[in-house]
Amino acid sequence: MTRRIKTILIATFMAGSLMMQAAPAVAKDYWHWSEKEHRWDHRADLRSDRNDLVEARRQLSYDRKHHAGRRKIAEDEARIRDLERDIREDRRTVR
Repeated sequence: MTRRIKTILIATFMAGSLMMQAAPAVAKDYWHWSEKEHRWDHRADLRSDRNDLVEARRQLSYDRKHHAGRRKIAEDEARIRDLERDIREDRRTVR
């Protein structure tokens, strides 16, 4: 029984120490101080949309190189347009 408790305590300690190391990186990526409005803004949506846009463009390029069908290419282009629109809307709301 004591062996099981020791194992649980050590595992909990190790998981907690790993989480503490990752916490500053997560907070740094998603929060930004807005000088104009003097408050913190959450920018995870904008960053996520940008990453999705890069991935969607990469997928479109791949589909074109591998001669995908017109429907698939049209879906990729529509996805890119939607992401660009989302990014523009997010930028408007930040301003």
